[in-house]
Parts: sequence; structure tokens; C-alpha cells
Amino acid sequence: QLGALPVLYALLDVLQVREIINRHCPTAADVDHGTVAMVLILNRLMAPRPLYQIADWMTQTALVYVLGIPASKFNDDRLGRTLDAMQKHGRDIWQDIIHRALVRFDIDLSIIFYDLTAFVVHGAYSESDYAKFGFAHNTPMDKRKFKAGLNASADGNIPTEYRMWPGNTADLATVQENMERLCHLLNRRGWSINETIIIGDRANLNDELAVAYQDHDLHYLAGLQAHKKVHRELLEQYPTQQFYAHPLDQEYWGICCPVVFEHAERQVTHRGRVVLSGSMRTAHRQVRAKKLWSLNQALWQVRAKIGKPRYRTVVCIQRRSNTQLKRSPAGKFMSARAYADEEGQVHLCWGLDRYALWKADQRDGRYLLVTNDWSLSPKQMLALYRQKDGVEKRFTVSKSDLKVSPIYLHKDERIEAMLLINMLALL
Repeated sequence: QLGALPVLYALLDVLQVREIINRHCPTAADVDHGTVAMVLILNRLMAPRPLYQIADWMTQTALVYVLGIPASKFNDDRLGRTLDAMQKHGRDIWQDIIHRALVRFDIDLSIIFYDLTAFVVHGAYSESDYAKFGFAHNTPMDKRKFKAGLNASADGNIPTEYRMWPGNTADLATVQENMERLCHLLNRRGWSINETIIIGDRANLNDELAVAYQDHDLHYLAGLQAHKKVHRELLEQYPTQQFYAHPLDQEYWGICCPVVFEHAERQVTHRGRVVLSGSMRTAHRQVRAKKLWSLNQALWQVRAKIGKPRYRTVVCIQRRSNTQLKRSPAGKFMSARAYADEEGQVHLCWGLDRYALWKADQRDGRYLLVTNDWSLSPKQMLALYRQKDGVEKRFTVSKSDLKVSPIYLHKDERIEAMLLINMLALL
């Protein structure tokens, strides 16, 4: 079987993957680590298999003739030894290959996207430094996982720098180290740091990081989660009608505002824009209406049970209704009160907190974009931020086409090396 091998094999040759790996991982074995790694990368790209099935896959391809090596040489023990050898030099291997790629194909590094994703692992991993329980979007909480942070260039969504993190690492905790790694990459490439802008989502910015971007002389554009009162007020202070005088795109409007950050007795002011998305506002209100309807139905069910066992006293009815309010995400918009009339009959009534509902309606569809690049126009800020799904698509390719997840390896070193293999395949 030939398939895509001629193209992929040639591209790996152009990137000097085998030579670079062998330079960092020399061996006296009859099959060098660079060749083994190249076979693993090709397998990821063509028909991902567990390590013990790589040899069987090779027998079905032209690789045995191209390499002149029997498929039996690529048993899982040999593959594991290559992963062990690569892990010790993983960062150097990646930097050399990515530098070769950036120079050879003249990749534009002026716009970089950064994001994290989680990869689920299978097994106990009780002694692992990486496989941990932690929160990550779209992954089960009861599964161990590790995280990977990835930078991708806007030019082709090319992966440029990555790092593996424990599964319980907060996204914000990765950003400063990523700045340093990215600065090192840009310096090696000979690219001016202040000509690059990093674009991230709302998990990439807080007061400390805003100051850090300033210190690293890096431009950034990111959403800001309004945890602080001063930032929440920015989202709420403008009437809806005022947005319509500042159109950005179809169904998008934005009002410019200064955003102040304070950390370690330092204060910086960056450029913000409160964005109103019409489609997002509609979606938020539809979801809230459904939740309010469900809560209303739950309270009706409590009322219908009044007089039955465990539903006969004011205290019991109040406790049951409070439970429904706490369970519902819409509970903060409603209050319920149980009471007894003059004849001792227990009743339950409830109603909307219309002020709280109005305040939520005011925030619907609004979010805060912040940058320290004063040259960006309002429309450029929105357009760049909406492009950040490029790095998310790289993660989708890693998890689906390259099948980096689920992970069945049981040593941190081999998981780390296998992630390198997958990142090289993604490149």
C-alpha cells in the first residue's frame, strides 16, 4: 500500500526529522531512533495504531521496501525504547524541527493563538505527575487527564510551541511560562517580539498577566472574565441603545473603554472594548427562559404535594422549595415562600426577582476584549478574536485524525514522548 506515503515521507525528509532526532538521540542499535520515530509519525498520519500493532501495519505499506528494514524490527519494545530516548531531549528536538519548518516555509509569526486542551488517560496512574483529576471543558470530571498548551500561527494554523501540563493545572497558571517559551522561539527565529500579538480566550488574562505581557514587551488580545467589580461595571454601564451607534460587524457592536489592571503595587491601563453580540444575547435569553420554565414546573410539583407525607408543614415545604431553587441555575432569579393561613392550611407562592433578571438581561451577549496593542482598530480586534478557533481545530485534528486520545501508555516519560510524536505529526 502506497497511500500518502510519498508526500509525507518527502515532507519529513525536508524537515530533517530523522537527522535531528538522531543528532539528539544517538544509538548503536541496528535501527536508529530517528527511523523509528519517523515510522511512528507516519502511522499517526495514515492509520493510528497502538504500539503493539505498528509492525503489523508496516507489513501492509511500502515502508519495508523504502527503509529496507523488516517490519518485525518495529516491535513495541523497540518503539518504547525510542520514546524513552526522545523524552529526554523532547524540547530540543521540537525546537530544532519547528525552527527548520518556520525558516524553510517562511511562516508568518505576527499573529499567534494560544489555548489549552485536555487529553483523557485510561488507567490508575496513581504515581503520575501529569495524569490528574481536574476541570477541563468537554471532558468527564471522573477521568484522569493531562493538559497541553499549544501556540499556533495564524499563517496556516501551524503549531509553533507546546507544553504538557498536569490535568489539574488552571489555564491561567500556564500563560507566563508560555510567554517565555514563545519569546525564546521568536528570538531564535530572528523575529521581533514586539511585532507579534498573542491571542487567547478569557482564561488567558487577569491583572497579573496584563502586567507580565507588559514586562515581556509582548502584545496580546484576549477576552477578560469580569471577576473584579471594576471590570463587571464596564459590562453593565452602557445602555443597549448606545451600542447600536458603534457597529463592528453584522450583529456585533462595541464600545471602547480603558481597562485598568493592578498587581504588586503596579498599575497599567490597556485598551478595552465591550462587545455586544446579538446572536449570543438571543441564545443566552433562550437558555435562561428554559431554565426558568423548568424551575417553575419544579415548584408547581412541590405545591401539588402539599398535604402528603413529608409535605405537611411550612418548614418542610420551605425546605423543599429552597432545594429546587438551589439546584436550578435560574434559582437566583426567583424566590419562594411557604406560609400557613388562619385555618392552618399550608401554601407556597413564588415570584421573579425582576431587578436581578433585568441586570442579567443587560449583560446578555456582552463580553470584554482587551489589548495592549493600540494600533488595532475595533473591527480588527473583533476579527482577530473570532479567528482564535484555529488552535481549537488543531486540537480536534489531534484527538480525531491523529487519535492522541485516549492514551494507554502508563509512564509519564512515554506519554510525554508520544505527545511529541503527535505534535510532529500535527506539524
